[in-house]
Amino acid sequence: MRSILPLFFGAAIAVAAVWVNDARQQAAGVGLPEVALKEVHPTDYFAPPVSGPVMLTGTCGELRPNHFHAGLDIDGVTGNPILAAADGYVETVKVQASGYGNVLYVKHPNGYTTLYAHLDRFAPEIQRHVKSRQYELERFELDLTLPSDMFPVKKGQLIGYLGNTGGSQGPHLHFEIRSPSGKAVNPLLCGIPVTDNLAPDIRDLKVYFLNPKREVLGSRPFPLKKDKAGNIGLEGDTVRIGGATIGFGVKTYDRSNLRRNDNGVYSVALYTNDKLAFQWTADEFDFDDTRYLNAHIDYPARQRYGSWFHRCFTLPGDFLANYTRTESMGAIQLNSREPVKVTLKISDAMANVKTLNFWVIQDETAMESFMSPPFLFLFPYDQENRLDMDGLSLTLPRGTLYETVQMQYMVSVDSSSDLYSPMHHLHDERTPVHKHFDIRLKPTHLPSHLRSKAVIANCNSGRPDNCGGVWQGDWLSTRTRAFGDYCVMADTIPPRITSVNFTRDMRKKSSMSFRIMDNFAVAGLADNLSYRGSIDGKWVLFEYDKKRNRITYTFDERVGKGEHTVRIIAKDDRGNEGVFEGKFIK
Repeated sequence: MRSILPLFFGAAIAVAAVWVNDARQQAAGVGLPEVALKEVHPTDYFAPPVSGPVMLTGTCGELRPNHFHAGLDIDGVTGNPILAAADGYVETVKVQASGYGNVLYVKHPNGYTTLYAHLDRFAPEIQRHVKSRQYELERFELDLTLPSDMFPVKKGQLIGYLGNTGGSQGPHLHFEIRSPSGKAVNPLLCGIPVTDNLAPDIRDLKVYFLNPKREVLGSRPFPLKKDKAGNIGLEGDTVRIGGATIGFGVKTYDRSNLRRNDNGVYSVALYTNDKLAFQWTADEFDFDDTRYLNAHIDYPARQRYGSWFHRCFTLPGDFLANYTRTESMGAIQLNSREPVKVTLKISDAMANVKTLNFWVIQDETAMESFMSPPFLFLFPYDQENRLDMDGLSLTLPRGTLYETVQMQYMVSVDSSSDLYSPMHHLHDERTPVHKHFDIRLKPTHLPSHLRSKAVIANCNSGRPDNCGGVWQGDWLSTRTRAFGDYCVMADTIPPRITSVNFTRDMRKKSSMSFRIMDNFAVAGLADNLSYRGSIDGKWVLFEYDKKRNRITYTFDERVGKGEHTVRIIAKDDRGNEGVFEGKFIK
């Protein structure tokens, strides 16, 4: 007879634990396949883009802020050679201050494209072409489409060097394989070799209480226990839950042999009574859909605690293509008469599997109830929603929300001298938003001479983000992608330019660098900080590392011996300019 336990942490009942089973095969009794590839991709066409073993610090499909990771992060040392994965030609070269940094796109005869990002620099002949174009256009950031005969490459040919440019937080290669249709394909499905016989790890589990539309009413921790060997299971095999419709969420990570860090898993599948109820697979990703990650994860848990939970059910407004379509889409119906068998299977791309089996039954004596906070409006997820209040207007297009929102709204008056409207509190920043929506605010006491400096500011992070703003009569309008606190502010402060590596005597220096910073971060429609650097009145290439707010010029033949004048101009979204000028000897 099965033991029946209440749902709470620390249940101290001495019963035998049912532990997670590590296996490379499908669990006995669960016959449905857990991987359903949408396309058949080549498995012997691409070679590793690095010499030596492929050591992963990130996997395709890994959960990242606002997106699924589109490729592999391969560990390495700055300057390591990066090799073409197959014959083809360099189709696109980009230089970015953030994002992918220095990145190459190589087009292949089979219609696929490989991408190599965060490069320290390109192969010499490509680097020379890029630099000549930067000087020709007097611009650091580039997006160049090249003719097919300019830079042909062979499999294994040097095309660049591993680095840490763009938004990278450490030296590595970000490597993608894109299909002829433009989707990001999991490179591990295309034969890129990785040494991995370790099953994924289950760290935590949550239960969610759902309404009939699979919208979340509330959630609770699920009582997992870890033994001395680190295995996770249950005390007993049946848990009483006070709900009628429930779903589960799992915190899980993959591991590999050569690099012991937490990577993303390939597949999350949930079965009820041995029938597939939910399945998500990281086989390929459509870039237009990747923001559905915010519906796939427990977004409030991520925002509040930094925890990444895969939902094992879909919200009604989640249209990600990576789910296997099932009748229930992960929602589990409970009653008090018959337990439901739940099987959770977590897989990596090398067919290592972690399986957890348990039973759940409804507890009619302790049904959960969840109180909604006061709200003013109901915003259905499947409709366009508008809100027009005194001094505020919102328009949320259909598809902006993942589930129906009980919209909370309030206004507060802030006496700060740099605010020119009330503070409009739009719902809760822990509620995800899929699409940009229109917001208009009406200032209350903005001086006419500050009209050109006015912005709509988001104040969620404790300091304001400039979301831009254009005037529509007496209203300031922009588009944004987050709920939270909004007001009208004026940006009159120019960017700051400070020297990092600059002195009067630069004769023994190989480069000079400066830090450029603004008082506002930017979001919405606001323009990023722009800059221009010149020496003796002529534009020179200052490379921009946005994550460090640093621009650097490496001396070359353009600066000869003698005295010179360097001039840096930085401009923000509202046209405020900061200027640095200094003389040096070379």
